[in-house]
Amino acid sequence: MAVHPEWAAFQQQNPDLKHDDDQRSERFLSSPAGRPYASRVSTHDTAIPARDNYQIPIRIYTPSGHQSSSSLVIFFHSGGFTAGSLETEDVSCRIMALGAPAVVISVDYRLSPAYKFPVPINDGLDAFHYIANNVADLIPAASTPVNLVLSGTSSGGHLAAIVSQHARGWLAAPGNEKVTANIVLSGVLLRAPVTVNAMDVSLIPPQFRDVHRSWSAQYEGAEASRLSMRYNHDTLGVPESLKTNPEAYPLWGDFSGLPKTYIQICELDILRDDAGCYAQALEEAGVEVRQAFYKGVPHIFWIHSQVLGVAREAQEDCVRGLKWLLGVEDSE
Repeated sequence: MAVHPEWAAFQQQNPDLKHDDDQRSERFLSSPAGRPYASRVSTHDTAIPARDNYQIPIRIYTPSGHQSSSSLVIFFHSGGFTAGSLETEDVSCRIMALGAPAVVISVDYRLSPAYKFPVPINDGLDAFHYIANNVADLIPAASTPVNLVLSGTSSGGHLAAIVSQHARGWLAAPGNEKVTANIVLSGVLLRAPVTVNAMDVSLIPPQFRDVHRSWSAQYEGAEASRLSMRYNHDTLGVPESLKTNPEAYPLWGDFSGLPKTYIQICELDILRDDAGCYAQALEEAGVEVRQAFYKGVPHIFWIHSQVLGVAREAQEDCVRGLKWLLGVEDSE
């Protein structure tokens, strides 16, 4: 498979790319291209309680001039459950907030190995519950009912998918009528998500064992990241008995009745088929799905540079997908 020429040139000029570059956002926001996202999106850092009384850090992004909001995104960052923070995808959150426009709440869930499964998953669920129950307090300008999109990148997509499957039943449960009067789950936006532990074929749902190939040793795009992905799966610490359970890996879930979903897929990515199989499972269950496929680029390439044409395309697609989920697509 050919590497995208723009990405190949960028990588050659930047051989030491790091996922956790805390200065990446600052550099972009101080550049001419980034200044609108710095000046036209305000942020507020606070914290919300988890079930064990841990205070989960969150960052609330509000586009300027947004006097009232009926659109909300709960976002979970990337990092393989072992890295990442509110800074990792600060730019992406700003782009979504300004582009939709929507209020975006980024959730800084706890990470392994310090906090193993199910703590990171529980933080995502607890954040969703708290935000859904306290929309008016967190977003004083909220115009109810708020259209909610659950979103995440890589491990954050893993988390968003699990939360979406949980939310389907939780929102319909008796006693949650007040919540459903204020919140409508409009969609799910997954950016190169993890959906299954594909280290062993037995851990892949049977219907996908012949099509999930991006973990195989023969897959060119996976070679550089197979070891790190194995580390991430192992470090999360999911017990053997739960590695085929949707509470740990959402490709094992029930897809009926889930909200429409937008999925971004990178070709040179060990997780390519995690995303593709999840999209197929949704479609087979009758869920409306749209996909964007990026040839010749690696896993979540867009976080490393916002000025590359291919990265701008991915960020613009993200906004278009978000607008589709929110039902506010631009007219042709």
